Amino acid sequence: MKKAIIIFLLMLNALGVFSQVLTYKPFIDSVMVNNQAYLAEKLNVPISEALYKASKVIQNPSISATYGNNSDWRKQMGQSVEVELSQPITFGVVSARKKVAKNEMEIASTNLDDYLLNLKAEATVSFIDALLARDLSLIAQRTYENMQSLANSDSLRFATGDISELDMLQTRIEARVAHQDYLAAVAEYNNALITLDLYTGNPNRGTSSVEGQLANPDKDYTLAELTDMALLHRPDLKSAQQGISLAQSQARLTKRERLPEVEVSLGVNYNTIVRNEIAPAPEFVGYTAGLSIPLPFSNINKGSVKAAKLSVQQSQLQADAKQSQVISEIMQALNSYHSAQLNAKTYTDELIQDAEMILKGRLYAYQRGETSLIEVLAAQETYNEVQKNYAEALSECMKAWVELHAVSGLLEVEIFD
Repeated sequence: MKKAIIIFLLMLNALGVFSQVLTYKPFIDSVMVNNQAYLAEKLNVPISEALYKASKVIQNPSISATYGNNSDWRKQMGQSVEVELSQPITFGVVSARKKVAKNEMEIASTNLDDYLLNLKAEATVSFIDALLARDLSLIAQRTYENMQSLANSDSLRFATGDISELDMLQTRIEARVAHQDYLAAVAEYNNALITLDLYTGNPNRGTSSVEGQLANPDKDYTLAELTDMALLHRPDLKSAQQGISLAQSQARLTKRERLPEVEVSLGVNYNTIVRNEIAPAPEFVGYTAGLSIPLPFSNINKGSVKAAKLSVQQSQLQADAKQSQVISEIMQALNSYHSAQLNAKTYTDELIQDAEMILKGRLYAYQRGETSLIEVLAAQETYNEVQKNYAEALSECMKAWVELHAVSGLLEVEIFD
């Protein structure tokens, strides 16, 4: 048993369950298994199944017993006992109610798919945000290290009289500011990691870092392809279509419930001997059968029927509106993705290398006394902005790709392969 437990724990560790370094695949798998909000949402399906089972129940029969004493002790008119069994009968109500419950069960399942789609998209975006926060913290760390190294160097140069005290103080201040920026970036990164742990259902998991690279997916779909996929896979669009069937079923149930409810009854009564001298009678067993039909005067009011018909029309309009909304979302997501792609492609390796070369050149010239500290700081800021903007552009491109999948109803987002 101990060996089995050890092997099981080793397998979990290999899958990244207990690992402090989080990669995308174990992360998204853990979200689907352990996310508490998703687990709560999943209960809607068995709840709807239980309600569907409950909808099959018919009305209970009734049994009644009556005892009669016709002054038997005084006038000897006898006693009687009557037992009656009655059963209300509805015409088509149970089948109509079952249809409504079945439609609601189907919608619950579809809504769960929609919830999962949005959850995976949101979790994936959060993972991308964590990657961005990690890269920004690394940029801030390198900037701080560069400025601290420059401040240390300027302290030595000031001691030898190569630079003025103002330049030395300026680099020291810039190093402290860079340190504060670095601490803020680390805090943002840690908060992003906590968000990931929350998605996995354990905010105390203690993830220390994420692995993965920000990159331009550099893939594309046509508007027609995305529209076809969305019409086929979007759960909320399916739910809207199922809402039409549900409204039609509810309208049918409304009509069935307006039909008169007939009650059939069968009874048996036993009467003892009547010993009265004036009107004697033998004991006997009698039988009764009854049929009760209400007079449906209330059906003159057709408000409920009209409301049910209008609900069907409303659900059809809502389905049409949802389809238009889906197409609009696809067009917007595709435009955003193309824009993000163009933005990411402007930050080429050559541009980043040029910014780095300028910074190194300014530092070298400053150390030789050939340029001012202001120019060095400007070059450092330019280099930082280029790196930050490039990382942000890649993250926006990846998030736009995720959104493109989400609006198309695709659960699998292949961006970390």
